[in-house]
Amino acid sequence: MDEEELRIWLAKQLKRDPVQDPVMVALWDDVVAHGHVKEAKKVGEKGESELLEAAKALLPHAELMAGPAKKSRRGRKEPPSPTLRLTGYEEKRARALGEFLALRASAHPLVQRFREENLGGGLVSSEQARALIDSPAASRFPTDWFRDRGIPIVGHSAWFHEHGAVIDEDDPDMFIEFEHIFVDPPGKLFFAELPVSLGYDDLEYLSYADEGGIRRANHSSALWRDEEYVHVPVYPGSVLDDLRQLSHKLAGEPRSDQPFPPFPAWEEAQAALFVLTGEAVAPSALTAQYDSHTSEHLTHGTITLTIEPWVPTKTIVKVYQYLQRYMLARKPRAPSRRNLDVFSFVMRQVRVSLIDEESRAKSPERFTWRELMERWNQADPDRRYTSESQFSRDFRRGGNAVVSPYDDYELGSPALKVTIP
Repeated sequence: MDEEELRIWLAKQLKRDPVQDPVMVALWDDVVAHGHVKEAKKVGEKGESELLEAAKALLPHAELMAGPAKKSRRGRKEPPSPTLRLTGYEEKRARALGEFLALRASAHPLVQRFREENLGGGLVSSEQARALIDSPAASRFPTDWFRDRGIPIVGHSAWFHEHGAVIDEDDPDMFIEFEHIFVDPPGKLFFAELPVSLGYDDLEYLSYADEGGIRRANHSSALWRDEEYVHVPVYPGSVLDDLRQLSHKLAGEPRSDQPFPPFPAWEEAQAALFVLTGEAVAPSALTAQYDSHTSEHLTHGTITLTIEPWVPTKTIVKVYQYLQRYMLARKPRAPSRRNLDVFSFVMRQVRVSLIDEESRAKSPERFTWRELMERWNQADPDRRYTSESQFSRDFRRGGNAVVSPYDDYELGSPALKVTIP
């Protein structure tokens, strides 16, 4: 197999998506860096087996580097294309608040101290900031470690050495992490040992926002934000852990006993960006989140808006309508109340029959559309049906609207039959 075929094969063995799964992407980088893919291509079937065992051993490290686990959401929709048209007022107002927060935060003693101790008293460019965030040395070693060895915190290069992981041949599932990190300058290999009291799952994560991690619509990061921030695991006391704690304080909830109040309008990832670059980050005036849960039985979605109270009502309506049409893929159509009533009635009849001992004893008795229609006519004579097809049609219309509001899943069959256990 060539390299691409090996990647797909390995993902299949581990039951992971070879493209969309961030853990699989990080794992593939690991096995390539450690030479396992190259070896597997050489020796064929035996090499493939060894590649799989090596991948299993490296899996915990890949999960760590892929970032913290997020709540599973099946079918999470991607952000829609930026076609929403607004006046720009919301962006200007949020950016004005961002300038005010940046001024206040620049005078914060903890911000000044961090910049003095780690940035030479100044600021760094966005490229330098991202390089610092990506440095395994900065995420593992403290400020004093750099100072004692004369290594610049800003401007050094660091990466994991190829001997970063060892597999115990007697126990292929055993993962042993030796974090050898090559740092330049001075061009030497250093060892970062995880504190004995901690496991990798116990590490805190620094969240960081950069231009590559924020998607914009309407050219307004103030209005629309899909949070795909960088999340970096950090060792306690490291340079990036200091930045994490500072960002947490800056974006925290204000308390009466605090001498220097925080800035809750910022998120922690935005605060970290400000500390390093001094960028006047505009807080989000309105954030939107849309989630979709789809199965063979039900399609269900939610739209969540978080809005500052000054945002104009017409802006909120525009954003909601835009998201609604994106999720439904059409202009919303409401079913008639009668359709909903028929659907609810049928569901209730079936549900009651499932808990009725006499009905269960008649297994395998089945409902027919005629029987259900007769029960409906008896319960609601003012809205009688004379046609089974019309009754079943109204049931499906109501059911499709409730169970599958924005999917193509169809309810039932031309003649609904429900088996009573």
